[in-house]
Amino acid sequence: MLPLPNLDDRMFEQMVREAREAIPKLFPEWTDENAHDPGLTMLELMAWMTEMQQYYLNRITARSELKFLKLLGVKPRLAASASCEVAFFGARQPLTIPGGTPLQAFDQSYETLEALRLIPAVLEKVMVRTDTAAGDFTANLKTGIAFYAFGPEARKGSRLFVGFDRELPPDTDIELSVRLSDRYPVLVGRGDTDHEPPPISSAAVSWKYAGGENGDGWVPVQTIGDTTASLSQSGRLTFRLTSRMSPRAMYPADDKKRYWLVCVLEREGYELSPKLESLCINAVRAEQVRTFSETVHFDSDGEAGQSCETARYLAWTGRVVVQVRDDQGDWREWRTVEALENCRVDDECCVLSKDSSAGSLRIDFGDGRQGAVPPEGQNRIRLIAFDPAAEDRLWVGASNGLPDQEFDISRSGTFRSPGMQLQVASRDSVSGQLTWEDWSQVDDFDNSRSTDRHYIYDRAEGLIRFGNNEQGAIPAKSGVPNIRFAALQSGGGQRGNVKKGMIDSFAARHPEWAGIEVTNPAAASGGTEEETLENAKLRVMHELNRPTRAVTVEDYEAIAKETPGLRVARVKAIPLYKPDMRDYPREKAAAHMTVVVVPYSESEKPRAGPGFLETVRRHLDRHRLLTTELHVIPAEYIQVTVHAVVVVQPSYKDNPAFIVNELGRLLRPMGHGDGEGWRFGRTVYKGDIYGAVSRLKGVVYVQDLWLDAEGTAVRKDGGGDIHLPPYGLVYSGKHEIELIGVSDL
Repeated sequence: MLPLPNLDDRMFEQMVREAREAIPKLFPEWTDENAHDPGLTMLELMAWMTEMQQYYLNRITARSELKFLKLLGVKPRLAASASCEVAFFGARQPLTIPGGTPLQAFDQSYETLEALRLIPAVLEKVMVRTDTAAGDFTANLKTGIAFYAFGPEARKGSRLFVGFDRELPPDTDIELSVRLSDRYPVLVGRGDTDHEPPPISSAAVSWKYAGGENGDGWVPVQTIGDTTASLSQSGRLTFRLTSRMSPRAMYPADDKKRYWLVCVLEREGYELSPKLESLCINAVRAEQVRTFSETVHFDSDGEAGQSCETARYLAWTGRVVVQVRDDQGDWREWRTVEALENCRVDDECCVLSKDSSAGSLRIDFGDGRQGAVPPEGQNRIRLIAFDPAAEDRLWVGASNGLPDQEFDISRSGTFRSPGMQLQVASRDSVSGQLTWEDWSQVDDFDNSRSTDRHYIYDRAEGLIRFGNNEQGAIPAKSGVPNIRFAALQSGGGQRGNVKKGMIDSFAARHPEWAGIEVTNPAAASGGTEEETLENAKLRVMHELNRPTRAVTVEDYEAIAKETPGLRVARVKAIPLYKPDMRDYPREKAAAHMTVVVVPYSESEKPRAGPGFLETVRRHLDRHRLLTTELHVIPAEYIQVTVHAVVVVQPSYKDNPAFIVNELGRLLRPMGHGDGEGWRFGRTVYKGDIYGAVSRLKGVVYVQDLWLDAEGTAVRKDGGGDIHLPPYGLVYSGKHEIELIGVSDL
């Protein structure tokens, strides 16, 4: 980091003293240096002015610091909205909850992120069957206590049964929401999840339902999507039933017949046996926002009589404006009519119709004879839906056509910058029709040209700012308000991180939703306040030190640990090595890098499966040099057994466990909270074992000691030391310890 010079390094008294000391040399005729002399007054004035200039030169304003952060590609993070999953209960018939439905958690507003088709079924039972046991874990779901979906060992053939009180409808998309326990000491890697595919599971499962021709079989479901990666992470399973379900009674939940789904573990390979915390249908993600206006875009095929449909709450309940984009890229509003029969050939009109059961709005356009046809193109049709009660917030004001215009919108609250869409209207000089232009939000006008339709939203002051026609265009002058928001939301902050069960009601009730209840099975998370400038400066220092390109050994290890979706417990990068090399490091492979990974597991010898290895390799491949050949392999476990004869105090000679326990703590692959365990490839020296045993309380001395080892590529030298391969880790065998009392010698 460059040194920062102190520009404010001279004080007022120092400058006055230095000036007075220079008077005899520069002006010998100046003999009166008393305070009443006007010359001294001028010196003091200049010293004071210099001190003030130096003070301000030494200051770096917040605006300057923001510019410096921008040069580094960083800006303070905006307030983020909390999100969680919400589940709906009590549906007596199929019903759609539209996307954007407002929910309430005391004074916090939440909205569903997408439409949800409710299925009138209740998940009544959850059971697990393995080769050795069967159990009913329904109570665990109700209390939030996690349980193993396939038992602690997750053996092939283990089954997870899910029972419903009534059959699930066939030929309908059904979503099963799965949340796994996340309470482990090693966190899931975050990485760059937006640009990477989901992790690959080493295990494989199949989903089936009770049915078939005779009603006594298990029929595979038609899987549409599975973001759980075979139950290796939280997510959603979307599927369809190809036929009707049949009821049956199943032990240990054989009190009555139910309709069952079963998940069968077809292939072993979980690094961490999945532990279920929540399993439910009729669930959807919700976010802590309040939407005042939103836009929905549709493609136009240019054909006569086309229609568009959306299941959004504001479109269903609010006021709607329909716009169509012309060939110049501007938007024209099409008027809504009761029926197209009254429209002429060139009339820009459409018909709106609402479906209460589907919570949707449908737009029908003309056929070219009765009403115009929207031109062909992607996103040519836009629906603006807004809350009538918040219409005043959407209007920003009227442009006066002058540079550097500012509009105060603080009276309406603080809004979210992401998703904000602003439009400016102008009158078409040919047709005289009002057209709307989309303007883009920017952080500043530094890179804006005179023709760029840019604006700035200053959250701190609550202002909308426009350019000066040199940096950023000026909105067209208008005598009436011609600047408005097409999309506007508020939300964000830590207050949105509500606890489990606090989202418990709809913000507005509708007759179609009578009897339906809502709750959040888990606490909301992710809500943060707007990042301060000081925190942004701390973050940029961290990000500058975080590797983004895999060049050195440390780079590979750090990036591998951040593999999205995986819990990577240990990593070892071995440069100039490729698998199956025998004489490393004397023999080296140029341009090769081998990365050894160990997953977090509850097993004593965690082993990465093929899916785990491929996910890490795929992640590292995005960051490696083009000239580097990459290999990702699992660790090789070497069993080391200690044979020792130890002389101890008389009170210890009947208890060899204290030595065995110490050897087990030393010779282990994982740290389990107090260290990382044995280092990769480190030779097991007899001296290490001598020292560890000799330091124990009660040990007088070690009379004899030798080591045995079992594993691939392990070597024992003439001195009895165990040499491991560079990708090897040790674990304890069955140590044989003979104790002799010192008094028996």
